[in-house]
Amino acid sequence: MKTPSPLPSLVERKLYDDKRAYQLADGVWWVGYRPAGHHSSHNPILLIDGDEAVLINPGSRADDHHRRVKEKVVSLIDPKKIGHIVILHESPDWCASLPLFEKLAGRNVKIYAPPAAAQAITFYGCKSSVIALSEGEGIILGSGRTVDYFDMPDLHSAGYGFLHDSKTGTVFSGNILGYPAGEWNLYAPSEGWESLTPCGTKPPWSKKAHLRALNKIERLSPERLCPQHGPIFEDDIDKYIEAARMYDTGQA
Repeated sequence: MKTPSPLPSLVERKLYDDKRAYQLADGVWWVGYRPAGHHSSHNPILLIDGDEAVLINPGSRADDHHRRVKEKVVSLIDPKKIGHIVILHESPDWCASLPLFEKLAGRNVKIYAPPAAAQAITFYGCKSSVIALSEGEGIILGSGRTVDYFDMPDLHSAGYGFLHDSKTGTVFSGNILGYPAGEWNLYAPSEGWESLTPCGTKPPWSKKAHLRALNKIERLSPERLCPQHGPIFEDDIDKYIEAARMYDTGQA
């Protein structure tokens, strides 16, 4: 197994290079990419636990996007160590590269998705059966570390959810949280919660469902939030969540 580099320093956080993989917490690696001309990123995550790995939302199949994610993954581990791939939404920017990573990982890889996405993602051409996740279920790794799934109904479509890594307190929040406006970086700026702009602003959704999901996340007392787009949140998480509560979802 390749030796991971240490956690990024504060200087590296400010001057991050999106050609590199970054370790966000113990075994939690950002292997994402920023499309040309975009301030916001796409955030595939590789969770490494000993000789076992979980790939979360592997991203786009577009040549440049997939190449960059693959290069980061291969720089960290042998892809055959990926035992689990989790998809939280069937949109192509989240998971069109699924069959490519499935092939890299090999025949024993398991694929997981919320029930609403489990059937849809088979149309990307994956060979493995997709395991539908339910509230309270998740992935139990050989070390006992768990990656737990929580329902987030009606956000941003019916039947989706988020993940929580028990070891590091990291929440992989999908589209429920957003990013500060302006020039983007790997991490959200400290005390920049006032400028929070929700990611999922396109479809209207239920305000009640929005608040229920935020309450679920808050009860976990997360150490960090990794949305699918935009920077990672480590500072002032309670203020980011409170700012997200103020978002007008367009429905009651």
